[in-house]
This record gives sequence, C-alpha cells and structure tokens, in this order.
Amino acid sequence: MVKAEIPADLKDWYALSCPLAGLRFDTPTLALLDADGDGRIRADEVRAALAFLAEKGVAIADLFGDHADDEAALAANLAQQADLAKVEPTEAEKAAFADWETRGRDPAVAVCGDATAAAAAALAAVEPVVEAFFTPPDDLPLVTDEPDKVLPLNDHLNPKHLEAIRAFAETCVRPVLGERDALTRTDWKAVKAALAPYRAWRAAKPVLHAEAQAALVEAERLLRYKIHLGEFLRNYVTMDGLYDEASAAIFQVGTLRIDGKEMDLCFSVASEAAHAALSGKSDCCVLYLKLTRPASGATQSVCSVVTAGTIGGLYVGRNGVFSDRDGVQWEAVVTKVVEAQVSLSEAFWSPWKKLGAGVAETVKKFLGDRQAKSVAKVQQGAASAQAGGAALASSVAAIGIGVGMAGAAVASVAAVVRGLGPWQLLAAILALVLVVSLPSVVLTWFKLRRRDLAAILNASGWAVNRPIRFSMARARGFTKCAKARDGWLYALLAALVLGLLGWTAWNVCGAAGTKKCQQQEQGAAAVAVSAQTEETK
Repeated sequence: MVKAEIPADLKDWYALSCPLAGLRFDTPTLALLDADGDGRIRADEVRAALAFLAEKGVAIADLFGDHADDEAALAANLAQQADLAKVEPTEAEKAAFADWETRGRDPAVAVCGDATAAAAAALAAVEPVVEAFFTPPDDLPLVTDEPDKVLPLNDHLNPKHLEAIRAFAETCVRPVLGERDALTRTDWKAVKAALAPYRAWRAAKPVLHAEAQAALVEAERLLRYKIHLGEFLRNYVTMDGLYDEASAAIFQVGTLRIDGKEMDLCFSVASEAAHAALSGKSDCCVLYLKLTRPASGATQSVCSVVTAGTIGGLYVGRNGVFSDRDGVQWEAVVTKVVEAQVSLSEAFWSPWKKLGAGVAETVKKFLGDRQAKSVAKVQQGAASAQAGGAALASSVAAIGIGVGMAGAAVASVAAVVRGLGPWQLLAAILALVLVVSLPSVVLTWFKLRRRDLAAILNASGWAVNRPIRFSMARARGFTKCAKARDGWLYALLAALVLGLLGWTAWNVCGAAGTKKCQQQEQGAAAVAVSAQTEETK
C-alpha cells in the first residue's frame, strides 16, 4: 500500500530518528538527508527534505510513481560532474588553489610534515570512541574521588579497536606528543588542537568550477530525493514498507534459513549484549547469530525474529545459512536465544509437553532412587553375588512397582470411564483438553497480539514513536515454515486416539445394553413367577 499523504503531526510518525548504520538504502541519499553529518536522520531533517521538494514544485504524490526518466537524468548529471573535473580551471581558480596549497605547507598546518594527512585520518578513525571514553557522565559531581581516566595505547584494549588505536598512537600521538604508552584527557585535547589547523585547511579547499558544480549538486539532490525519498518515507513515517509483502523494509538486512524455517525479519546488530537487553520488551522470540565468511574472514552480527512455527529446534550453537540483500551467503551460528512463544499451536501443546516431561522425570527419579538404594546396599559390604542378586531383584521390583503404579492408574481411569455414558465421556475428554490447553492458548493469544517490533528497532538505535504490531497472517509471512514431513505420524496418532475413544464408547454402550437386557429378563421372570403363583392359587 502506498500513502501519498504525510501526517503533519509528528505524533503520528512511526519514527523520529534512525541511524544510518544497518540500513539497506541509497547511500548518497542518506548522506543528503543527514544534513548535520552526525550519522543519524531526524524528523526535522526529513521535513527539510520535503520542504526542499516543495520549493522545487514536487508534490509528495510524485514520489510514489515511476522514476525511469529521473534515473536517466541522474546518470547524466553524474556524468557531467565527472566531466566537469576535467575542464581547465580559470586563472582565478588556479590562483586560489595555488594559495591554498601554499598555506597547507605551513608548519603550523602540516604539524606532522608529509604524514599529516595520515595522522588526521588516524585521528578521525578513533575520534568517536576516544571522545566517548573521555566524556564524563552527566551526573558526575563537581568534586569526585575517582581518578581521571587514562587510555592505554598498547594493551587492555577492546580487540575491536586495538589496531585503530595502535595506528593512532604510531601515526598521530608520537609525532605530536612524543612516545606515549597511555593518553590522558589533556593529551587527547592537545592532539586534537594540534591537528585542528590542518582540518580547517582541508575544509577550506577551493572548489573548482564552483558555480557549475553547485548547480549540478543541487540538481543531483533533487533527483535523488524524487527517486528515493518516497521509499524512505514508507519506512520511516508510515512503515508501509514493513507491511508490504512484495518488498522488504530498509532495515531488513537479509534472510535466515534454519530449522525448516525461512525468516525475513533480520536486523543488523552492533552489540549483542546491549541489543538483547532491550529486545526482550518486544514479546518476540529473537535469535542472535554470528555470521562468517570463511573465505574472506569477514564477520558480522544479526538478529532474527521468529514469528511462526515452533522454537523447539532453535538453540545456541544451531547452524544455519544467512543470505544478505546482495545475495551473498554467510555461515550463521546461533549465539543467544530470547525465548517467547510464537504460535497458538505451540501454546496448545506446551502444557502437554510439560506434563509428559514431568511424568517422565518423576518415573525416572523414582526408579533412580530405587536403583541408588540397591547400589548403596552393594557398597555396604554384602557379598558380591548376593548383593548383585539383591540389586537385580530390587531393580526388577522397582520396575514392577512402576508398572503396578501405571496399571493402577489405568485401572482407576477405566473404572471412572465405565461409569460414564458415551456423550459424557466425550464431554469429559473435551473438558480435560480445554482445562489443560485453553489457558495457555488464551494467554499466548494476548502475548502474540502484544508483539511489538518497535522494541527491536529501538534496540538497533531507532527512536520509534509508535508501536509496530503485526497480525498472525503477516507473522506467517515474516517466518515461512516447511510443511511437516511427519504429518502421517500425527494422523496415525489421531486415528489411534479416535479408535480408543470408539472402543471405549462401544464397551460402555455394550455394558449398558447388557445391563438393560438383564434387567428386562429379570423383570420378565418376575412377571412369569407372579403369573404362576396366581394360577396355583
């Protein structure tokens, strides 16, 4: 479904902010939408894009049509930008560029000489994580007993950032501050201050053919918005992209195949621990997986939401195959399972499975206790032969007692069954099934209705504004299950149960009929005796 109207009130938008990471979308368009370059797209930036289109005379409805002409125009625009770089600059542009290059050779700018560019790149690679490391918490008091933080540069580092930190220490810290094994907060500020002139100089690089380039960039922005913004709105403002079975949402990163299931509701995960701490609030069953490509050594983490079937065959260590949106195959292994029931059929059988497991555990414990006592007798010094015979006899006795218990239970049930009529028997069986399974089914129905993907997206860094529910039918679309190959077994069990019920009903009816016939015969005999007595008189 396509919506050509965007709610004016932000309270009606599904999302207010989202990260660029983990999105399957046109990268240049995302960069244009992220006006402040902070790696997130907020509602005010989306509104700015819509205002830009309105100024250019583009209606929102125009974003949801065919864009073949716009795509051809965008290709031509990019070709013109490439050709523009080959055009000879004017004399004024040459002079401005020469002056800029001269200022770049100033020692105050090139603080690391010819390696300044590499130093700036190494600083940029670690700046977000190091800045976060040295940033004090908002609730830190003015005076504190805690020592100031010191960042080690060689050891005790997260392996994820180890190589980048060491490159930063070698390429940036050592030329600016000298040899260091650790970095204080003051050192960090000094490194940034030393490279600030170079960064400013880079930002002031003259743009050749500035007017023509600006016009082409403006045209590219317009074309990219016309081609891609409609799809972004369907995944940000209205979430139509998620509910449309013919397409995939921009945050769905691929398809997981495991345990006879094909799951499309997969999300990119930066930190499994942080993500799992929040995803449980979704009331969804969530699998966390590590993906690897043995040939290249590439790895990544994703999570997959199970929305249909059963979860009995899903456990930590289970292997599967993940296909990303580019069709690349990854080896997948389950690293964590956030459990929740995923279907009404699973809820129906769950109490019976627990009951069966409980009975089996009780019998096992009983027999185990009897066996343990027998072994203890052997260990207490009884003669080996006699003790062995006693142990065997005790084990046999234990099994006999277990069988006797089961036989007694069956006899008790049979005694109760004989006292019921056919319809009473069927009503009793139905009542038993309802008493055991109905509460589980009802509770699970409410839980399934509460499933909310907003918590999953929130764990992925989105600021979700409204609940994202989905129906039972859409759940089966997200998780497609293979047809059960053991259907014949269930049919056989059903036939056995029905046969048992029929046999029981037949016996009950037969017993009732025999009793009635006996009563009739006894009545007839009594009448005959009475008649004979009258004749004698």
